[in-house]
Amino acid sequence: MIIRVKAFARFGEVLGKELALELDHGSDIDGLLALLCASQDAYDLIFDESGTIRDYVTILKGGRHIQSLDGVRTVLKDGDEVAIFPPVAGG
Repeated sequence: MIIRVKAFARFGEVLGKELALELDHGSDIDGLLALLCASQDAYDLIFDESGTIRDYVTILKGGRHIQSLDGVRTVLKDGDEVAIFPPVAGG
């Protein structure tokens, strides 16, 4: 199945701004992140020292925060779009 990934700001610089990745059917966000974070730079950007997604990383599947779904166990389906955002500040 093909999953579209959009990464913004620093995440886009390290991961690529827009990607179409092929994953096995039944894959979840955790599997997608494992594929995206193959390089140490990418891993360090997304995960902290304990292997937990950093607090400031926002991951959306189909416009919904993964924490409102099943977190990293959120199952993906063909054609899903996942967006990865850095911290947002405004004024």
